[in-house]
Amino acid sequence: MSVTNNQPSLESFTIQQCTAEDEDGAIAVCLQTGDSGNDASLLFNDPKVLGHRFVAPYIHLSPDLAFVLKDSEGNVCGYVLAALDSVSFYTQYVNEWLPKMKQLYPNIPSENEKLKEDWEIIYGFHNDNLQSFKLFDDYPSHLHIDLLPIAQRKGYGTKMIHHIENELQRRGSKGVHLGMAPNNTRALHFYTKLGFTILANGQDTMWLGKKLV
Repeated sequence: MSVTNNQPSLESFTIQQCTAEDEDGAIAVCLQTGDSGNDASLLFNDPKVLGHRFVAPYIHLSPDLAFVLKDSEGNVCGYVLAALDSVSFYTQYVNEWLPKMKQLYPNIPSENEKLKEDWEIIYGFHNDNLQSFKLFDDYPSHLHIDLLPIAQRKGYGTKMIHHIENELQRRGSKGVHLGMAPNNTRALHFYTKLGFTILANGQDTMWLGKKLV
């Protein structure tokens, strides 16, 4: 396949199982897409705190369902992460992951330090519990997916969703859900095109789901 406009061809990216060596790259992708798909680097003092909430737990607690998208040079350009059983995953998250985060972030920022978004994430590390997480009986699995702009609009988002759906189906999941920013209309169009429907709509998060059986 020829390459036009200096854009990589479809063969330039591959979906691979995430390894420990990919963690920093995946965390960087999380930050660079963390503002409703846009770069959130200016919103956080700690460039890893967002990834420590939404990426690293899956790499450590659900490694068999953690996949990255890499370019031809081995750079992480995206990821899709999932938990087969959300209740089991969140139990592990609370019992195993949060103690590590409380050690890494022992102090919740003070009132004078709330200028950046770090505060909300760190506050959650110290206050999250099983009742804090949204669960859907008919959609017991959940996923996260993010791609850098260089890997977007080339069909890889669809490929990665299909990949994780196949992995979840193979493990017996009957449905999967995800959360997204309500103002991210582009993402909503993407998910609905792939068969996801709106399950709930809150002030900060819209929840979508898809049956897998």
